[in-house]
Amino acid sequence: MKTENLPTPSQNQPASQPEMTDEMVLRFLQVLDKVREEDLSCSEMYARLDEFVEAEIQEGKDASQITPLIHEHLDMCSDCCDEYEALLAVVEHNTEDLENKKNGQ
Repeated sequence: MKTENLPTPSQNQPASQPEMTDEMVLRFLQVLDKVREEDLSCSEMYARLDEFVEAEIQEGKDASQITPLIHEHLDMCSDCCDEYEALLAVVEHNTEDLENKKNGQ
């Protein structure tokens, strides 16, 4: 077996990484803890979903700016996003029906 083409031990070693200080680790853990505090669970999302849709449809507001946590949850959770889209479609349809009835159509 030829050893001239085999890498030397120094070639197998990854580049040295700077050592993480205790302070860096604590900051990272604080950031993670804060993220968890601000996250919405799916059950919290469902409880607020009707308000979110109502703000978008009836009040004409950009609900994602009013409630960014809901918007972020919808971006990450396909189940909640499906619920949102279904509720939005129903409310939009009902709103159109009411407007048509008011206008005598």
